[in-house]
Amino acid sequence: MKELQDQKYALDQAAIVAATDRYGRITYVNDKFCEISGYRKEELLGQTHRVINSGHHGPEFFEHLWRTISSGEVWRGEVCNRSKSGKIYWVATTIVPFLDPEGKPYQYLSIRQDITALKEAQQTVFEQQSKLVASSKMSALGELSAALTHEINNPLGVILGRAEMIREMLSVPNPNLDSVRQMIASIESTGHRIEKIMKTVRALSHGGEAEPLQRISLRALIDSTLDIVGARLRHEGVRLEVELHEPERSLDCRPTEIFQILINLLNNARDAVQNQRNPHIRLTSREGAGGVCLSISDSGPGISEPVRKKLFNPFFTTKAVGVGTGLGLTISQNLAIRNHARLWLDTAQDRTCFHLFLPWHGPEITQG
Repeated sequence: MKELQDQKYALDQAAIVAATDRYGRITYVNDKFCEISGYRKEELLGQTHRVINSGHHGPEFFEHLWRTISSGEVWRGEVCNRSKSGKIYWVATTIVPFLDPEGKPYQYLSIRQDITALKEAQQTVFEQQSKLVASSKMSALGELSAALTHEINNPLGVILGRAEMIREMLSVPNPNLDSVRQMIASIESTGHRIEKIMKTVRALSHGGEAEPLQRISLRALIDSTLDIVGARLRHEGVRLEVELHEPERSLDCRPTEIFQILINLLNNARDAVQNQRNPHIRLTSREGAGGVCLSISDSGPGISEPVRKKLFNPFFTTKAVGVGTGLGLTISQNLAIRNHARLWLDTAQDRTCFHLFLPWHGPEITQG
């Protein structure tokens, strides 16, 4: 008997303990239960645990709990409760049913540990991660803005130059109208190019939210990507080689999300070849089983073995503090998965080479 009392004393000192009858009415609470809930024992005895219900969990949560313990099984889980003062607290809970000779529960013993500090720490980490993800998106938009300076300034210069030529042509007697028409056609074509770039930018700035799978040609996918980053690479003296196999063939994907992956890989490649004498990046495609594999390689120094193992880890970066968030490849990996694609680093090559495999057909588009 003394040994049993000693065990009960030890349990009361170490945990939040309560007992209920078969109907869930509280028959016993220890001091720790009163301490964390803010209720006196006389306020709790005869009540059910609804008195500390925070409203965080839906009815199905408690239905599952009761189905488990009323069938004689032990239930374990994390429960969010509310104290008498209104303060929220979390407990890791184990509920053990005591069974009568017929195997039916006649009493339930609840043993709890206060994990409020742990849950608050997890929430803090989640919030910080969310801020870093937002920071990563802002960083990507910053890269995008820098690229657009080159992408739009070039065609804009063409438009202004053609407009000036038209003005000069029309200032003389009997202007050559065919030449004027050619200049106007050139302005229209260049304007359409700017419009196409801005459509891609608008899609990227919205992050592809709720974007459905669409059918798009490989050429359109690559062209739209290069519309964003191509001119900047040329401006910085980076030679870009593009070699596509069956570029007119179409595939199912969320184009905006694939743009994001490719732009991130190309930007990483650009960073890797900076300060090289003859920097170049190569983008190729080859047909695989059921899809196409896009490969982006660069002339940079490559990636060391220790770094390769951490490349896709969240927040891992080799860039200087404040330059990268370490989320680019993690986000790209998640976007690839959303598109039923695969993104990986080719570890068989000394130079850096990433592969992105895209299936020809997505599950959400039925073929006619």
